Amino acid sequence: MELMKAVVKQRDGKEGWIYTEVERKAPKPDEVEIRVKCIGICGSELHLYHDNHFYTPPVVVGHEFCGEISRVGELVTDWKVGDRVVAQLDKGACGTCEFCRRGMTNFCPDGKAVGYDENGGWAEYYCTPERFLFKLDDRVTVEEGAMAEPLNVVCQAEYVKETVRPQDIVMVQGCGTIGLMAAMAAKALGAAKVIVTGTDVDEAVRLPIARSIEAIDLVVNIEQEDICEIIGQGTKGRGADVIIEASGAGPAIAMMPWLIKKTGTIVVLGETAAEEIKVNWNQFLLKACKIVFSFGEIYDAWDMAVRLLTSKKLELEKLITHKLPLSQYKKGFELLESREGLKVLLYPDEQ
Repeated sequence: MELMKAVVKQRDGKEGWIYTEVERKAPKPDEVEIRVKCIGICGSELHLYHDNHFYTPPVVVGHEFCGEISRVGELVTDWKVGDRVVAQLDKGACGTCEFCRRGMTNFCPDGKAVGYDENGGWAEYYCTPERFLFKLDDRVTVEEGAMAEPLNVVCQAEYVKETVRPQDIVMVQGCGTIGLMAAMAAKALGAAKVIVTGTDVDEAVRLPIARSIEAIDLVVNIEQEDICEIIGQGTKGRGADVIIEASGAGPAIAMMPWLIKKTGTIVVLGETAAEEIKVNWNQFLLKACKIVFSFGEIYDAWDMAVRLLTSKKLELEKLITHKLPLSQYKKGFELLESREGLKVLLYPDEQ
């Protein structure tokens, strides 16, 4: 039996994580094997590190990664060894339920979440059906490729759900990876002005990065400046056309009805660690705003994400703060928890 290195979540608790050797399975007839070249740590994996996320142990974790095809199954005809790819994460979808038939395979009740229920990409190799593949342009770096998955989450929220329109004034709450990607994507989709908010704790790393990104017009530390006054002055009292909530912070969520324009759109992307968030429901009602929750992604989101990567319009490299070997994944978690890191990338050790 051939083996490969991988990170496995075996059981609850931080001691349940292990960097070990697992079986390197051959691709099935309709599958390709991807040699993983670069991996991203997602915020949801940080939740998993603290046992605040579903999973089915034991499982090879990881859903943000890219690589090149190393082996192809006997029935694969459209892909070859050496192709640089990312893969849609729809394993286990039944194909016949209402969600699958509407193209929303991410909500299929039979679906298995890659990296949580199904072995993922924090490994040297990963096998997937060829129908899930997207080819990366030669201009796209492996680091950018590893960020295709979080980018398509943003594309699902803004492009597929049609929440950002040309000439919109867009405010993004939260300056983590998703928030900054959402800001860049909004500008690429035609937003006239993009505003990003953060707090004092973000001044060490996140807000300086936000200020360096060309697509972001204004960065506001809401603990140092009056965001209501700034939004009011910048919109002639109307409020933002779109608020993208990527912070998960209770105070920021509660403030949204005072910042959104009447009939504006609020897009919810950020998970919150709080069990309950207190809001003034009547203020949302009085604004007659649309609240759009977005979770996961479908084919169209992946397609747009790959096209945006190819366009080279997004300054994704500015989000990368640390690069580590896969065996040092726990250091990556520590960097994210301390907010010393923004986007931490991992690389399989033997490559």
